Amino acid sequence: MKKLLLIYNPVSGMTKTRLSLAKAIEFYDSRDYLVTVCLVNRLEDYAKDIDFKSYDLLVCSGGDGTLNITVSFLIRKNLPVQIAYIPSGSTNDFAYSLGLSGDVDMLLENTVKGAPRWIDIGRFNASRYFLYVAAFGLFTKVSYTTSQKAKNLLGHAAYILEGIKSIGDLKSYHMTAEIEEETIEGDFILGMVTNSLSIGGFKNILPSDTSLDDGLFEVVFVKVPKSLAALNEIGLSLLSDKPEDNQHIFYKKTSKLILRSEEKIAWALDGEFGGEENVVRIENRKKLLSIIC
Repeated sequence: MKKLLLIYNPVSGMTKTRLSLAKAIEFYDSRDYLVTVCLVNRLEDYAKDIDFKSYDLLVCSGGDGTLNITVSFLIRKNLPVQIAYIPSGSTNDFAYSLGLSGDVDMLLENTVKGAPRWIDIGRFNASRYFLYVAAFGLFTKVSYTTSQKAKNLLGHAAYILEGIKSIGDLKSYHMTAEIEEETIEGDFILGMVTNSLSIGGFKNILPSDTSLDDGLFEVVFVKVPKSLAALNEIGLSLLSDKPEDNQHIFYKKTSKLILRSEEKIAWALDGEFGGEENVVRIENRKKLLSIIC
C-alpha cells in the first residue's frame, strides 16, 4: 500500500465544509493508501517520530491558516514542499485562487488525480512565511481576532460583522517602504503584500493579470483618506479590480521590499497573527510550493 499523511485541523470550518476523518480514511483506503493522521497543532511533536519523506502523499485539510502552518513547517524542516489541499475554512481565499472546488468528494478525488502546480511563497523577515497575503492596518486584525466559534457558525459573515465594528478604530501608520529602486513615505491605513485573487473573502480585488507563480507580489498601500467620500472611493476602487486608478492607493508589483516604521505594527500572515514589527523584509520565493490542483 502507498503511505499518506493527512495533516488535519478538526475545528476548521463549518460542519458542511469540514472534512470528516471517517470519510477521508474510507476514501483513501479504497484507493490503496495507508493513512496516518497528524493534527496540525501537533506537527512539531510528530516530527520527532515521523519520517515525512517516507510518505507518498501529504494532504492538508483545514483553512488558510492550517495550510500556512503546514507549508511553513515543511520549509523550515527542509522537507519537499509538495502537498494536496482540502480547504475547509471560513473564507478559503487561497483555494479560490487555485480554482479548487467546494465539494468535498471532488476535493478528495483531486488529491489523488490532480496535477501539481508551482506557487510562489513569501518569506517574512528571517523565519516566517505566507502563501497569499501579509497585511497590516484596517480590517486585518479581524482575521485573527474573530473567534473560531463565530467563524464556524457564520462563515465569511463573521468577518464582515467584525470588520464593521473595526471601522470606528480607523488608525494610520507612518511608514517608509523601499520597493526596488523606489522609496515611498506616508501615513497608511492599510497595507497588503499579496499573491491571491481573493482576500478576506472578497473576490478579484486585484488586477486580472495577478499571477501566483511569476515571482512577483502585488503591493497595495492605502493612504489616509481626507474625508468619508474619499474613504468610500477607496473601497470602490479596491472592489473594482483597478486599485491603481485611485489617488489614495499606491500599487506596484515587486519581488521584494523593506518596510520601516517608528512604532511596532501588528501583521497578519494568511489571516493569522504574524507578530509586531517595525522593520519588515519581504521576499518572493518563486515556485517554492508544489500543490496538487
